[in-house]
Amino acid sequence: MGLIFLSSSLMAKGPSHTSSTNAPIGNSNRPSATIRGIVIDESTGQAIPYVNIAIIKATKDSTLVNGITTDNDGHFVLKQSYGKYIIRLSFIGYKNYITNLNVDKDNINLGTIKIKQAAETLQGVEITAERSMVEYQLDKRVVNVDKNLVSAGGSASDVLESVPSVAVDQDGNVSLRGSSNVKILVDGRPSELLGSDLPTILAQIPASTIESIEIITNPSAKYNPEGMSGIINIKLKEKGNKGFNGNVALSGGFGLNKDKNDDNVLMPQTSFSMGLNYSTKKYAIFANGDLRYHKDGGSSFSDKSSYFPTDTINILQNRYTEDSRMGGGFKIGGDWYINNKNTLTLSYNLRRGGTAPNFQNTEDLFSKDAEDSSNPLNKNNYYGLELSTRRMFFQNFALSYEKKFDQKDRLLTLDANWNIGTFSSNNTQTRSFDINSVESYYLRTESKSDNDRAVVTLNYTHPFTSDIKLETGYNLNYVNTNANFNYYNTRADNKDDSMSYTFHYKEQVHAVYATLGYSLNKKLSAQLGLRAEEVIREGNKVQNNEKLTFPKDEDTKNYFSLYPTLHISYNITESQSTQISYSRRIRRPDPWALAPYIDINNPANIRFGNPDILPEYTDAFEIGYNKIFETTSIFASLYYRQTNNAITNIDFLWNQANATKYGFEWVWAVAGVEYSDGMRVAMTSKNLAKSSNYGAELILDQQITKWWKVNLSGNLFGNYADGREFGGKLVKSINWDAKLNSTMTLPKSWVVQISAQYNPERQTIQGYSTQMYWADIAIKKDILNKKGSLSLRFSDVFNTRQRTTYTFTENYKQYSTRQRTSQVLVLSFNYRFGVMDRELMKRQKKGQQENSVIEIGGEE
Repeated sequence: MGLIFLSSSLMAKGPSHTSSTNAPIGNSNRPSATIRGIVIDESTGQAIPYVNIAIIKATKDSTLVNGITTDNDGHFVLKQSYGKYIIRLSFIGYKNYITNLNVDKDNINLGTIKIKQAAETLQGVEITAERSMVEYQLDKRVVNVDKNLVSAGGSASDVLESVPSVAVDQDGNVSLRGSSNVKILVDGRPSELLGSDLPTILAQIPASTIESIEIITNPSAKYNPEGMSGIINIKLKEKGNKGFNGNVALSGGFGLNKDKNDDNVLMPQTSFSMGLNYSTKKYAIFANGDLRYHKDGGSSFSDKSSYFPTDTINILQNRYTEDSRMGGGFKIGGDWYINNKNTLTLSYNLRRGGTAPNFQNTEDLFSKDAEDSSNPLNKNNYYGLELSTRRMFFQNFALSYEKKFDQKDRLLTLDANWNIGTFSSNNTQTRSFDINSVESYYLRTESKSDNDRAVVTLNYTHPFTSDIKLETGYNLNYVNTNANFNYYNTRADNKDDSMSYTFHYKEQVHAVYATLGYSLNKKLSAQLGLRAEEVIREGNKVQNNEKLTFPKDEDTKNYFSLYPTLHISYNITESQSTQISYSRRIRRPDPWALAPYIDINNPANIRFGNPDILPEYTDAFEIGYNKIFETTSIFASLYYRQTNNAITNIDFLWNQANATKYGFEWVWAVAGVEYSDGMRVAMTSKNLAKSSNYGAELILDQQITKWWKVNLSGNLFGNYADGREFGGKLVKSINWDAKLNSTMTLPKSWVVQISAQYNPERQTIQGYSTQMYWADIAIKKDILNKKGSLSLRFSDVFNTRQRTTYTFTENYKQYSTRQRTSQVLVLSFNYRFGVMDRELMKRQKKGQQENSVIEIGGEE
């Protein structure tokens, strides 16, 4: 396994992920050579990443003089002064490979080196090579989904739950290092697929279609600066091995849920995916598709007290949710290898899905004070029913071009994407004083949103010398959203023009960036980056023949910003290094938070946007340290982030006094007295003057025995936020969370994985939520000559995944608890088929021209 680095892109020469530079070792006056090679598994032909390469003096003391690890493709490149040495290759689960190395010319190509799996039996346990579930690369942390058994048969949300530093709450909202301000990408690009209802979309992407999850906590200037806490990149499966091959994944199971009568109900959970790949020396074609059907449920309870000058209204609410979701998609594309220097890739991706027509929420409302004759709920339950159907249709067209040059590491790439997404819903609400009485309230809402996004990136990398490299480029991000919302307040389908509206929003972000990397010597390297962005945006809402444009402040419609970055790395020894990094980041208010819309769908809440929201800016600092032992890897970091104009969600009791106090008279003019019944809570966003987030993170990878691996991660973090101007409080809190993943490889190709998580109490400016913890377990068995596998997972074994929230404002307090379907039992089957074109695989490994297989030396 390579050394652990902070999430940044250092510009040290070569493909290595270790602390070693490629500078010559020893007497600087002696000539030096460049040594390169590729390491593969002897039995499978697969390249092996993170193999330790050690250069040792060919003397009695056997002093270690240089070292490196292979990159993702099994390659290594390093420089070494002339002389006689021993080269040793080592990797957990493989036999050590040792041979003499005579460095007597400028360039030495060791070609392809084959190493053998240990295949060693220890107390009946067969040891075979396994790629780690979590890998630590130069600029990111990578979670390999195929090693994450506890998410098998699940969704993208299930995968994210097991990623170190990432948390997913009961509503499917994602946070990184305790902050929900995180940018989520698909295949490195923003996507309309994630632009509307993120929790719903993530729940519909099967885990079997995801290759890996990348975590970048402090990106360089090359990356989009959105997301205070960093970037989460969901990499979907695309291409398999070379030749003709494919894979199939099938899963089925059920979730266990309680209905309103407290009876156990089984919720089906199924998914299917398939991928095909075919390659020749001139082209490659890939296609994959998937389907996922799952039924979920949930229950919640709240106890709310609303305070008025003369009395108090106490309301209890029980709410039950049941929904069926069906989704699927396919992707097709191909590569054209024009020649050894030019490659063109085209692809098309379609995804659609939504909830079945029987999605429903049912609720009971009743007063705690039956003697209060002024309370309409004093004698009867208040019964509500909500039926909803949601639909999503998404398309992506992508073109990529790559040009290599004769000069090593000089590269030109063009990446162009066009996303088209349509999201629609039909929601009907009714209320009555019991399930059989006449309706006292009716509201139906139809909505449709059409979203277009174009993303174009042109990137050029130029190495001036082996130690100095410049990377520069241009990025365009264009968004166009058009939406219609129609409200019907009677079953006669008479549209309420006073509430119905259309919504339009356009945004262009033009960015140019440059990063300059410099390796001063073997130990010290640095990268300086700068990104400049010009933002052009406009939006409007048309309601009742009146047009309202936003943002209201002309100075914030179009704005220019600079985003500097700095990363410095120091290699203390060959097995430990440290890094300091800084970046400036932004959180732009999304169109829906900015738009002056009003949503009255939920009888307990009224939601609306705020056209006065300003972008928030964050200065992020990070210090990291990593150390590698023979069976242990340790990664530790300290981070601090200060945010100006912090965007935060606020709640307050909906009445005229509060609407005026917080500057929402325009909302009161549309949804005033009729919706100010002492029950509804207004939900919107405002800017805080400042907030800060700081913490310490520790990740430990431990090979306890040859058949038992453990990954433990913990995050101690603090928050500062002042919400007193919004009727909230000053928050100064310190919390911690932790995740444990244990993988045991047992006899006869059995694997057992246990995952446990703890999320602490969370303080907010208007209350707090209690702690939450849970554990998952999964078992896998390889079958069909290891081409297939069966896995069984059971999530939330002890049924403890439930969080309680307390909210306090000037006018009300609320206790609430909610639980979704968390206990899920799923059986999954995976199968790989086809053959691999090894010659083609070698041809495409970084454009190397020499493909000869050299078998040198022996084994230890």
